[in-house]
Amino acid sequence: MPRFFDDYSNTYLTHDSAAGRKQQRRGWKFRENFKLYYQKHLEEWRSGPMGLASAQQDASNSNNNNNSMMMAPLPDGWIEEDDGATHKKYYTHEKTGERSWVR
Repeated sequence: MPRFFDDYSNTYLTHDSAAGRKQQRRGWKFRENFKLYYQKHLEEWRSGPMGLASAQQDASNSNNNNNSMMMAPLPDGWIEEDDGATHKKYYTHEKTGERSWVR
């Protein structure tokens, strides 16, 4: 009977049953190994081309490009600027310094 291999801890479980796997995944050692396994990629995923902020900005920009003729002007005190890292537009309130990437 094949044993269950756990990728995160790089070990085989002694009992390959649903209850055994469930109990193993509840343990502190599994949670720590799970964190370590994905932590090495976390910054890359956050800042990469498919990161969450980038995905939200792309969706926002695709909506803005489709409706660019129908967009209302910015409220008083807000200016549009370019983000050097992502090359996306963001908006800054001149007096308070508040920034937003959502129009």
